[in-house]
Amino acid sequence: MSIYCNSCRGIGMSSHPEKILCIKESLLFEGGKWNGIRRDDLDSLRKTILDHMEFRARDILEEDPNYKQVIAQVVLKYKDRYFLHRQCKRSEGRLNSLCPLPVGGHIEEFDLVDGKDVIMEALVREMNEEVNTSANIVGDEFLGVIYIEDGNPVNYVHIGFVYVFELDSDDVHVREEGLENIGFVDMEYLKKHRDELTYWSREIISYL
Repeated sequence: MSIYCNSCRGIGMSSHPEKILCIKESLLFEGGKWNGIRRDDLDSLRKTILDHMEFRARDILEEDPNYKQVIAQVVLKYKDRYFLHRQCKRSEGRLNSLCPLPVGGHIEEFDLVDGKDVIMEALVREMNEEVNTSANIVGDEFLGVIYIEDGNPVNYVHIGFVYVFELDSDDVHVREEGLENIGFVDMEYLKKHRDELTYWSREIISYL
């Protein structure tokens, strides 16, 4: 089965005036940059981000590498398989036709709730917006924080908090426009189709 979606190509980005969570690059990487998934000293990194977070217009941030947009995302796992979907006709046209392993997205101002973890609030909201499921979460893991500096314009302005939710069934289906189901696949499938995954997903599969 081919993962590519020919009709997805050439879709541009739309306007995004909404304000999203970000942090200055100089503050985020004060202790040094990493490339890939950071798994050490995560509590300190989280504190740095939450202490210095700002909410700025997404339109501006997409072209400003001095700030990194913080993405909350989760890999959905059932037994030894992982939920995979295709991104098609989405606002982030630079990733159209590629297949994300996680679901998730930007953290917005309304995700700020007193006494709540803003990252987790955004993560659960984004998951419920993107997929329908009757499955229960029976386990969770914070995999790490991903950043890839490879010259790709998408990667260069984002970092991602990556979680894994273990589910008690595979009843998961995309619900948001611009996404298409592939379903639950095993690690062999992911490795075979690695070049057809989103850039972050290619890195994440090494840690599952």
